[in-house]
Amino acid sequence: MTDETFRNRLRSEILDRARLIVTSEGLPALQARRVAREANCSVGSLYNVFGDIDGLIIALNVETVGELEKDLAASFLATATKATQQRLLDLAFAYTHFALAHQNRWKAIFEHRLPADRDVPNNYRADQARLLALIEKIISDEISSEALRVRAARALFGAVHGIIALSIDNKLEAFNEATLREEIRFIVKAAANGLTAAS
Repeated sequence: MTDETFRNRLRSEILDRARLIVTSEGLPALQARRVAREANCSVGSLYNVFGDIDGLIIALNVETVGELEKDLAASFLATATKATQQRLLDLAFAYTHFALAHQNRWKAIFEHRLPADRDVPNNYRADQARLLALIEKIISDEISSEALRVRAARALFGAVHGIIALSIDNKLEAFNEATLREEIRFIVKAAANGLTAAS
């Protein structure tokens, strides 16, 4: 077995163990020593592959964002002939479905904070930007200004994301999926109806 093959296998094993921990227990349970123990390697080996625990979390989040992108891209393509409002609703519900189906991994994307002296990797930023770009493309007929489209996409994403996060964490009331979907339907419809006026 070559060194590269061994390293790839080790990377895969560590990611598998990290994914299982985050999926079942959430990001706070992810500790370098535990992951290394469950992956049958040393903490030093984990750091050699990922740099540190932050590098491992970013790698795991990149994987999650990639899966999310596939779901959202599928919705984007499947609704190509629909009206803007319905496309936005379908995209929002695809996002909701992913968040509910993968709650702890979804939360980990937003819970993780790098140290102040470290920058988020450019490829990770690019992955996230592609998700927002789906919204921007859907509303491109309604808003001709690129700068305004970017702001609108961010605002709409923030609204939908916030509703889901508050609902999952029972911040306003006990979780109720039907209520969650109605709140998302309301905010997306309101946003879609206001796009032309806002532009």
